[in-house]
Amino acid sequence: MEPRIIIVVQNLKIGGSQRIALDEAYGLASQNFFVTVITLENFLEDKVNNFVDKEKNFIDKYKLTIRAAEGTRIKQFKYFKTLFKSSEVSSEIISHSLRATVLIYLARQFCRSDVQIHTVIHQLPSLSNSSQRIKRYIYSILSDNLFTFSIAAKKDWDANIKSSFWLKQLFRGKQIKLLRNGVFLDRLPANVSFDSRRSTENLRLIFLGRPTKWKGIETIFELLQMDQLVSAEALLFFPYENKELLSHLPITVLNRINIVIGKSIRDYYPKKGDVHLYPANYGENAKFIESISINCLEMAAIGVPSCVTEGGLETWPEFSQNSLITEVDWNDLHKTAETIVDLHNKNLSELDLIKVRNLVSINNHINQLIEITSLKNI
Repeated sequence: MEPRIIIVVQNLKIGGSQRIALDEAYGLASQNFFVTVITLENFLEDKVNNFVDKEKNFIDKYKLTIRAAEGTRIKQFKYFKTLFKSSEVSSEIISHSLRATVLIYLARQFCRSDVQIHTVIHQLPSLSNSSQRIKRYIYSILSDNLFTFSIAAKKDWDANIKSSFWLKQLFRGKQIKLLRNGVFLDRLPANVSFDSRRSTENLRLIFLGRPTKWKGIETIFELLQMDQLVSAEALLFFPYENKELLSHLPITVLNRINIVIGKSIRDYYPKKGDVHLYPANYGENAKFIESISINCLEMAAIGVPSCVTEGGLETWPEFSQNSLITEVDWNDLHKTAETIVDLHNKNLSELDLIKVRNLVSINNHINQLIEITSLKNI
């Protein structure tokens, strides 16, 4: 019988936790695990902003089973209770949703199941308000193993525990572990050319993500108005439209922006000289910043450099050896624009790209999961 693993996620809309959950599923399936993905929402509801529709060929290729435990919390609890009583249930569940972790824990207690729950935390605790944050900590204690994606997120998590007497008691002997994100490389577009000459393409700024302030999209509009980037174009991938965002821009900037809605990196055709920007901004009072998104790892894996907010290289120090991820000070747009121009003209060696692809592969993420948890025993 094939070893079975269940991955649970809130939904399969285009987003970071959803991306990691699916890449885990592809990676585990390629290592001969039988994988079922369970969502807490109807995964067919939004066809424009949905990985199920965009990646049907991969889902079919790796024989992923996708099911929905939708409805009220009572209905979802009953779904997991019924699942645990069936013969097909896995002894290992990877949860990308704290709500799912609670439901699974309660269903496990009710059924006296030996299922193990491994929960991946995708958000820095300090980005939640205090009541939401406390709730997340209480929910997380129900998991057998806790993981987070960056050193910044782990430091933030630990700092909140250290500052609270009650959380210190609750988490006595229980630690959150670092589990760096990874990319399922087979789903990426082709790599950029290794032509040793400088790019003959016009400089193009790339952005993938939600058109929100904390993602730094307005910084890109400001950069397009800098003298060094007055001829640069911008290709922006948004999961949804935000017309108000563009309403104040001068026509000289608007004419150089191309916006693609509801598409993923699979729909991106990289050109030599492209530069990806991720100007994450958590606010002036943010103590911890995670600036290397999954999109940055994806871009690095196809040879496109990224400019990111200072702080991300603590989790990914290996990138200090190449130019594929460069930290910048977004408050100094003049210097940042110069860095972007330098990256546009910089050449990448094939050896560097091979090393980076090995570094960011989802296989490292999965192998760590297998080693730390009991996945190796199923």
